[in-house]
Amino acid sequence: MRVEFINNYFLKLFLVFCFSVFIDYLVLNNTNSIPAWDQGYHLSNAFKMHNIYNFYGNDFQDLWNNLLKVTDSYRGPLTYFFSSLFLKIFGISYKNAYLSNHIYSLICIFSIYELGKIVFNRSAGLWAAIIFTFSPLLISHRTDYLIDLSLTSFITLNFLFITRWFLSKSIFSIYSILAGISLGFVFL
Repeated sequence: MRVEFINNYFLKLFLVFCFSVFIDYLVLNNTNSIPAWDQGYHLSNAFKMHNIYNFYGNDFQDLWNNLLKVTDSYRGPLTYFFSSLFLKIFGISYKNAYLSNHIYSLICIFSIYELGKIVFNRSAGLWAAIIFTFSPLLISHRTDYLIDLSLTSFITLNFLFITRWFLSKSIFSIYSILAGISLGFVFL
């Protein structure tokens, strides 16, 4: 029983994730800086998307059109959509908007672990996920509200699905469909 508990890599990944949330929470509590222009732009879009949910009750088409109008530039609405759902669940605040980046951090941790496991072994995947998660640059990106981390997470997830598809040695695989969907998320 104890050996299974120690060798459970998903539990270890979950602990890495929880520890990263704790570190980011401490960083955010000890930082009282005002968001820069780009961060402020992204935060305002996330808050706009959050506020749209309150105005369109059962009219799904109007809701969908207004959600897509939140960003009319090259920036896709997916990051703001996931953050606004996070804000709906945990409350609207700057700290929760920043902590919503952990949605993408979790995708990165899992994808990097799986890629390391495929290329080398489980231990290498775990170490790769740990090094990625606790690198100072990534901590900086997680405690800033930018769309870079969401883009990185979906590119890494796409690379995982493409790798699995390539290694399956079949023309059609569920991984080909997942690779296409995750590539679509990159552009959203």
